Amino acid sequence: MPKVDIKNHAISYSYNGVSREISNSTIVLIHGAGGQEIDWPRAWRNANAQAKSMGLTPSNQGVIKLFNAGLDDYSIYAVDLPGHGKSNGKSKSSIDEYSTDIIDFLDAMKLENVCLVGHSMGAAIALNASLSQHWRICSVVAIGGASKMAVNDSILEGLQNTFEATVDNIVKYSWHKQTGAIAGSQQMATYFREKAKQRILDAGSRTVHRDFLACSRFDLDERLEEILIPVLVIASDCDRMVPTHVSQEMARKLPHAKFVVLEGCGHFQHIEQTSKVAAELSNFLGNIDLR
Repeated sequence: MPKVDIKNHAISYSYNGVSREISNSTIVLIHGAGGQEIDWPRAWRNANAQAKSMGLTPSNQGVIKLFNAGLDDYSIYAVDLPGHGKSNGKSKSSIDEYSTDIIDFLDAMKLENVCLVGHSMGAAIALNASLSQHWRICSVVAIGGASKMAVNDSILEGLQNTFEATVDNIVKYSWHKQTGAIAGSQQMATYFREKAKQRILDAGSRTVHRDFLACSRFDLDERLEEILIPVLVIASDCDRMVPTHVSQEMARKLPHAKFVVLEGCGHFQHIEQTSKVAAELSNFLGNIDLR
């Protein structure tokens, strides 16, 4: 994976290879706490035909299901935050610091018409970065995100003292228990959950604790009216990490927000219902005037 230098460390990222066009938004994907760029659907991160059909829901009756749903024409970058994945540097304990890193990445890469797409902690980073009113940022998509992210003290303590058991609980409550069952892909759903768990464990106790600490300190409630760019808020009815009403209240306070609720879905919306999220993202971007 390529890297780009920002300040005193390098950010690792993936790129789907689609040429940047000034008429289209450039998508930058920001992962959640303890995650990395490969937490995002491969169909979004890779433009080849085979990757487009790789996702949680299997093909039915010979019909190939595409998981990029209209994102073919967008340049898509997915970053490893500092101290995560293949990026250098250390993890941060504040959303402000991560937001600065993202803006530095946009500048270093000279990206324009950027839509910051973040999941969970990544949504907080994207929203916070948009407060800078940086000319490169034109829109935000918050998936499973909120303007204030409550974190139980027992989780913060557990991430330091009983790391693996606490990660087990986080993963358990992040996924809808029926994900994959209806489509007959329960085995595949288990695979995705186990991979998510392993990546968090690989990140290590210090990194994951600092990420959750950053989330616990995040509160944008009083500044939402300052975000003047379009924002798509994607929530789900069975998200136990960020309840639907929390995301909905945030969307209500944002000046230019669209709110979408997925049914029968947990906190990993972009993995559990990849096609639906991709379609909502594509529709949202298609209605943004970049002139």
